[in-house]
Amino acid sequence: MPDSDISYSSNDGKMINGRSDRMKRERDKNKSSGWHFYNWSFLGWLETGIKAVALIIGIRAFWLSRVSQIWLIPSGIQLIQWITLGLLSLGLIAAIFNRWQNKEIVSMIFVFFNNLGHWGMLLALLRNKGWAILPIFAFLMLLGDLIKVIFLRQQRYTEKNIPAHIFVKLTLVFVVGYGLIGLLSWFS
Repeated sequence: MPDSDISYSSNDGKMINGRSDRMKRERDKNKSSGWHFYNWSFLGWLETGIKAVALIIGIRAFWLSRVSQIWLIPSGIQLIQWITLGLLSLGLIAAIFNRWQNKEIVSMIFVFFNNLGHWGMLLALLRNKGWAILPIFAFLMLLGDLIKVIFLRQQRYTEKNIPAHIFVKLTLVFVVGYGLIGLLSWFS
């Protein structure tokens, strides 16, 4: 019987849609036990590692900006970058609810730090700190999301009967956002 969350058409142990029946059974077993660890592939861990470096940069930018008493709303190109980062950060709040529903421990921990890094960078920029490292932050997040797109396509990752291409398209929104932030850094 196929899993309603993952597309399968065989029960003989063959690879179908990039995953084996063994992986399907493991995921089913973990789902029934509530909170669980998903068996992420190399690309999943590579994405996480690259983004973790960016998130450390965002959290550190906030930490270093905490002594600043200056609060400035950016203007011009920096305002576009700040708004773009703000919209991406809002999207990550929605991700918290998705991760909570999936009850996957690594994803839940990561989305918490993902939010801290993004909101930390956003607040640091309002304190007129972090502009010099914003392109590095954006590049690392962009690279992580490009790897995520490869992972999503390779694994045909899906949840709750949502087609895999929807996850790819949502990730590409972030790719475009980080790309815009990085591109605009050349002009500011």
